Amino acid sequence: MSFMSVRKRRRIGLSSDEILFLIGGSGEIGLVKTGRDMQLFIGTPEKEEIVVFLDKDDLIAVSTFSTGSSAEKGIISMIYLLKEFSSPIIVLPEDHPTSKRLPMVVACGDHIRLDCNIQAGTHPEQDILCACQDLSGLDINAVKDGVEINGVINNFRIEKLEK
Repeated sequence: MSFMSVRKRRRIGLSSDEILFLIGGSGEIGLVKTGRDMQLFIGTPEKEEIVVFLDKDDLIAVSTFSTGSSAEKGIISMIYLLKEFSSPIIVLPEDHPTSKRLPMVVACGDHIRLDCNIQAGTHPEQDILCACQDLSGLDINAVKDGVEINGVINNFRIEKLEK
């Protein structure tokens, strides 16, 4: 296991059986390729259900507000629930008290922007994801056989996903 540094823009190879961890000082992001065409459902505060159609090169991103082994196990578990069970994503209304207690949040699609200045769990838009300050401002794009990261990240790691 080694840590590498990403400059302003870099493509990183990522297959559908791997996870990319972006590691900040107070949080981590786990990124995976969907690996197949799929759909996820999002429940909104307005009692609507949004369907997100994903193709095999799109991304699922899970942001957690802690670091280390326990955080990464949680990220992997959430990804498993989304990919294997199509678990729905629930969006909370703005200023919902539970937002402060969320240990992790999710976004999916071909482009995800990380932002530390939004309230966790309250955005049905799948192109923005609440993240720790160290990772805030990164733009992540799905590309064939990998991801493209725009911004500076000092630590990341790729691991095989266990089946």
